[in-house]
Amino acid sequence: MANNFKRVTKSSLSTADVTTDAATNILTATGVNTLIIIGMVTANKTNLSTAVDLYLKSPSGDSTYLLKNAPVPAGSSLEYISASKFVMNTGDILRARANYGTALDITVSYLEQS
Repeated sequence: MANNFKRVTKSSLSTADVTTDAATNILTATGVNTLIIIGMVTANKTNLSTAVDLYLKSPSGDSTYLLKNAPVPAGSSLEYISASKFVMNTGDILRARANYGTALDITVSYLEQS
């Protein structure tokens, strides 16, 4: 089994509802690979406090919020999943949104197992 550490970044998250296809897709688990999310951080680039939603869309139809309206202070960052991990299986999509346009960037670190 091959293990590869990877990172994905998205700048200026959209304000579209994370339950719709208009939302910002951060990461999609494709093929036969399992993705293990080991860290995520969202940075607020503005001088206004804003909030972030993080959503896991599952092909099984049982999609869930990982965060809902979590505050990210002005000029600061929010780290989550720092002490725990979660697994993304084939077809899972990780989505995020900001409640204030272009305010937030996100970085996700993960382990890809194939």
